[in-house]
Amino acid sequence: MFELFQVVWDVFMIRRSAKSGQLTLRKAGIAVGLTILLYAIVVPAFVLYDKHPEYKPLFIVAVILGAADLIFLIYLGFHWQKQWAAQKSQSGN
Repeated sequence: MFELFQVVWDVFMIRRSAKSGQLTLRKAGIAVGLTILLYAIVVPAFVLYDKHPEYKPLFIVAVILGAADLIFLIYLGFHWQKQWAAQKSQSGN
């Protein structure tokens, strides 16, 4: 039941962000794409490593790539927030 509340809350926050101009279709597409890329890299490598421990180097490389993807996604989030704040302050003056 709590998960349902979390999903409803997330949808509400996404809708609110879209209305205020923080979330555009381009930004949402990039975020979803990078998230899918993160899961597409790390999850198959983990499953392979779980069944075949001799592929540990491949798993380590996949985790490093996943971490780089996550860091890039976080950087984009902060960058877009800074851009939005600058646009908001310019329009306010």
